[in-house]
Amino acid sequence: MEKNILEIGTFTRFAGLIGHPVEHTLSPYLQGRLAAHTGTDLAYFAFDVKEDELEKAIEGGRALSAFGYNVTAPYKKAVMKYLDGIDDDAKAIGAVNTVKYDNGKAYGYNTDVYGFMQTLITEGIDIKGGNAVIIGAGGVSNAVIAGCLKLGAANILVVNRTKAKAEALIADFKDRAGDTRLYASGLDEDYIKIMDETGKQDKWTALHCTSLGMHPDEDGLAITDEDFYKRVSAGMDMIFNPSETRFMKCVKDAGGKAVNGLKMLIYQGVKSFNIWTGVKVSEETINKLLEDMPGLLKG
Repeated sequence: MEKNILEIGTFTRFAGLIGHPVEHTLSPYLQGRLAAHTGTDLAYFAFDVKEDELEKAIEGGRALSAFGYNVTAPYKKAVMKYLDGIDDDAKAIGAVNTVKYDNGKAYGYNTDVYGFMQTLITEGIDIKGGNAVIIGAGGVSNAVIAGCLKLGAANILVVNRTKAKAEALIADFKDRAGDTRLYASGLDEDYIKIMDETGKQDKWTALHCTSLGMHPDEDGLAITDEDFYKRVSAGMDMIFNPSETRFMKCVKDAGGKAVNGLKMLIYQGVKSFNIWTGVKVSEETINKLLEDMPGLLKG
């Protein structure tokens, strides 16, 4: 696989990732390739930032005229108080994963919603007027439920180990749900009954938002009931390592279509790159990244 050759000059500006820890991130490779393919004078670094240094990191980027930052765990919420403005998607889900500097101001965005939506759209998974079941109620679930609402799902069910957390998640979106009906269930409840009664016996799109099944613990699976997968026409796992998770295998074994989260990673990164630079990335470049990036994964 070709390496990016970074030539840093007088006018090179930097962008980076801030989080803790950051050693396993693929973002420097992704953003480096985007810069190389588009001829953009951008250098990208991963910064392991301690909690008490977060504000200094934001102010440092401002002082040094950085393009901006990607923000990862555990700072997607905490970073918001240090910004001058926040876009609607980030406000809706209460999390920022992209910071852009513009004329001395720091603005927050969330590109996870875009990345999720583009994955479903490009994979031909249509949930408009349909049913979506979200497994897990952690941070990524916020972006997924926001995307499902934008795509026009009729019913959204959040299934989580603890029902209280699922209920808290949907409560955050009830004012913005419109005609979409929101439901919550614990894993110890009859969530299949809820699916049958609310979905009018139609198939569901299952969206796996937990870390269960991620390399190296690839045997993890939140829902093992075969009856659940019989009600699923398509499934997306936000995990991309391994490329086929146990969840995806269960979806396929029941006759459904299954995709992993690699496209979401790439599309959210492409959106961040565009926010910083204004440069549009071609589908040809995106497809090349989809071919090359699995070779960087462990396992």
